[in-house]
Amino acid sequence: MFVLLIVAFIVACTPAVTPTSLPPGASPENMTLGPGDVIEVRVRDQDDISGPYEVSDDGKVRFPMIGAVEVRGKTGAEIALKIEEELAAGWLKQPQVTVRVTERQNREVSVLGQVKEAGSYPYKPGLTLMQAISQAGGMNPLASPRKVKLIRETDKGRQTFEIDVTKILDSRAQDFGLEPGDIVFVPESRV
Repeated sequence: MFVLLIVAFIVACTPAVTPTSLPPGASPENMTLGPGDVIEVRVRDQDDISGPYEVSDDGKVRFPMIGAVEVRGKTGAEIALKIEEELAAGWLKQPQVTVRVTERQNREVSVLGQVKEAGSYPYKPGLTLMQAISQAGGMNPLASPRKVKLIRETDKGRQTFEIDVTKILDSRAQDFGLEPGDIVFVPESRV
């Protein structure tokens, strides 16, 4: 009985917690190309040089006629412009190039800690925090859902955010999208 009174007193004295704010988006490096990614390059009226190209470990693709093209850290539009410039500098008149990313390497979200099946799961656009926890089999009975940690690379470096998942479940906070490379850690409850 005495313990219940102490717990009730602590709960009553705890200040109201504001809804979890959404973490900032991932750093731009997560949205650009890196080694192992595959791009589809299309050059109008040039089927012989159009096709898939894999980004090498040095961050380049080997493109016919122009050689190595630096693509690490660039977007598809930036790469298309670079290839157009190189082809126009002596190979083709007014080339029109499109680049589309077809495969990404190391695009996973890790869910660790007190979940039924901790591990890394493939990232898909639109994947939310609650979906990732669900993919990991949900939280186990030892989990502390009020102190879930999200570790994310942002423009300010690696940051950790604490999320109260019970607020998302109770519709008091919005579920939010994860980014490639995010780590979700569900800690053990102290009780």
